[in-house]
Amino acid sequence: MSSINGAAIGWTVIVTALFCGAVLLTVWRVGQWLLRRERAWNDALGQIMAATVQRRNREQTLGIILEQSVKTLGAYSGTLHRTCGDGTEYELAQAVNVDRLDWLARVPADDTLVDRVRTSSGPALSEAGRLGARWQALDVGREGGVAALLLRAYGSMVLAWPSAQIAERHVPAMQAIQRYAEQVLAEFVELEARAADIQALSDALNRHERLSRTAAHDLANKLAAASSLLELAVEGEASGSLATHLVEQAKEQLSLSRPLLDELSDPERQIELEPLQVEELIRLAAAMVARRRREAGFTFTVDVEPGLPAVWGERLAVLRIFDNLLSNSIKHNAQQPDLRVWLSVWMEGDNIVFAVDDNGAGISGQARSQLFEFGIRTDGTGKVRGHGLGLWSSRRLVEAMGGQIWAPTDQRQGASFCFKLAAVVTSGASEGSTCIEDASPVSKVAT
Repeated sequence: MSSINGAAIGWTVIVTALFCGAVLLTVWRVGQWLLRRERAWNDALGQIMAATVQRRNREQTLGIILEQSVKTLGAYSGTLHRTCGDGTEYELAQAVNVDRLDWLARVPADDTLVDRVRTSSGPALSEAGRLGARWQALDVGREGGVAALLLRAYGSMVLAWPSAQIAERHVPAMQAIQRYAEQVLAEFVELEARAADIQALSDALNRHERLSRTAAHDLANKLAAASSLLELAVEGEASGSLATHLVEQAKEQLSLSRPLLDELSDPERQIELEPLQVEELIRLAAAMVARRRREAGFTFTVDVEPGLPAVWGERLAVLRIFDNLLSNSIKHNAQQPDLRVWLSVWMEGDNIVFAVDDNGAGISGQARSQLFEFGIRTDGTGKVRGHGLGLWSSRRLVEAMGGQIWAPTDQRQGASFCFKLAAVVTSGASEGSTCIEDASPVSKVAT
């Protein structure tokens, strides 16, 4: 009896051992199968990551991810759609093995597949036959399997296989690809944000440099004007009263230099408008070119409509504009015989127009379109050269005072520049005009 029990126990042990061995073998085989699948998914993701190491831009990188996903996962076809405008539809960005691109060029947001992927946390699976005629362009037949990924910062990616079972097997790999694609998109968003910050900083620095350079440019002109007036006062040709007048004008020019020094430390200062008397502005503008008129021997004419009201502006800003325009007429026509320069002022509607004209070499049509750009300087030949600041500075100042500046195109000879500012009063101006011709270097200063 004991021998029978011993045999039964032995067989039980053997059967149990065999059973456990079979279970262990099955577990081992399942584990190996899972490892192979995991390795395959990792290999697929690794190939995709390797292919997108050099990320030039968002579109190109996502296109590579699509191509590599189709290749490594054995998909038949695939598409990449980006969100349009307000998100009511998606437009085709790239396609692989899709012949009928027009079918998928535009996909509305209420499309069956799009609606599923928008409400899914992972890949949205479906049989191709349930998606409608549009997705037949994937060419996998009604039994084909389609998986869509939502790329939240961009749009969606769709892959198609010959059967729904094959598509389902690749869900874990697609989840990994989805995470990687969204990580790439997040990196592009961060890079673009940093690039925008850098660009904003660069623009601010460039603007600061431009304003500082124009302030220094205009400051040099003011100091030169003051120096010219003082030299005229001490040359011995002026009487005591005239010499005193010249010194007072020089002091006025020097007083205008102080705000420009302040502007060097604060280039973004705000222009404050106030009523300005036109007669005073013209007198100071004429004083700026006192010595230049004497040395160059050109004719300077001031033509001011009488009875003009005050004008809204900033005293320093208006004089800087006059200085730039008058200096250009003189500088660019240094070799012009019998040079004439006009400074004219008249009422036009609710504005007062100031104009500086000369009979010099003029400006070519080709150069005219670049006149008010930063760093552009033109001469009578129409050549663009140098690092001009005056006209760019003048445009900035005029526009800051709410006015406009332009170069008339109907000028047959010489150059002409006009700018207009709002008048303080728009009624009561007298008709007619008064023309003041300079008779001598001394009388020029007086005008």
